[in-house]
Amino acid sequence: MTAAHRLRRLIAAPFSRRPFLLQRLRWPNPLSPPYRQKEIVLYRPGELGDVVMCLAVVRAIRERNPHAHLTLVTHFHELLAGHPLLNRVLSPDAADQATLRRMISLRYEVFIPLRWHVIDYFAGCVGLTDIAHDIPLPDFGAELGELGAHLQDRRPRIAVCRTAGPFTPNKDWPAERWDELIRRLEQFATVIELGATAPAAGGSRGPLDWRGRTTVRQYCAVIARVDLVITPVSSAVHIAAAYRVPTLSILGGYELPLNTAYPRHVALARSPSCSPCWRREPCPFDRACLREIGVDEVEAAARHLLRGSR
Repeated sequence: MTAAHRLRRLIAAPFSRRPFLLQRLRWPNPLSPPYRQKEIVLYRPGELGDVVMCLAVVRAIRERNPHAHLTLVTHFHELLAGHPLLNRVLSPDAADQATLRRMISLRYEVFIPLRWHVIDYFAGCVGLTDIAHDIPLPDFGAELGELGAHLQDRRPRIAVCRTAGPFTPNKDWPAERWDELIRRLEQFATVIELGATAPAAGGSRGPLDWRGRTTVRQYCAVIARVDLVITPVSSAVHIAAAYRVPTLSILGGYELPLNTAYPRHVALARSPSCSPCWRREPCPFDRACLREIGVDEVEAAARHLLRGSR
């Protein structure tokens, strides 16, 4: 562990183990928690997975304050437009200054590795505790179009997302292991590759390589219709949880399994001394925690989950 990493963890320790300290920074008056307000503006600009998790908080607010006027400001406004639990969904550019002044930011400090579920942290930002982790994400199957024809195979359907995103490369399992895993999976299943990354990152595999070829709503709809999702911790984990699709995440030691724990979600984790790191800069250990996870282990876990899902 580097000296900088030790210092960061030392600073973060009081906050990471005591969520109420961070919550008090966001709403100092415990007698007036934000979820009780008549007009509530939630702000979660980017990171699709975080936006999806925010829907669990939206549901909890609506259950406790059914008459509130609830606005969500996010870059993924097109995904959630028309959501039945929200009165308005705005892009950050479309929100006026009056709206932005009232916003409650559902963001976490990346230098503080959380030691509880991310949904619980978001809930604490509005004064809620012990909320259900049920994510009310609508079904977008009507938008699949011609992609739907590829989802009729009687063999098990497995969605694979190789990468978590451009800002978290330390979540990514080695590319050559993905290649070998997919080769093995295709012997008994239909494998569909998803993600925002263009096929150049791993080479196109033909008509079922849909990386960079779906809208966000189509991406969700495909995940809703497969038998298993295999991914690093990414938006796919939270979307699959919303649709109750079994998920296998190749976690390593980037974060704790409890940060994204759901029913039917198995995380292949490791616990080196530097874990959890939440590092966005290059890993000084060449992601050794992920390299400890072999193809045999992932394949065995995938087969086990499939046996329970069909």
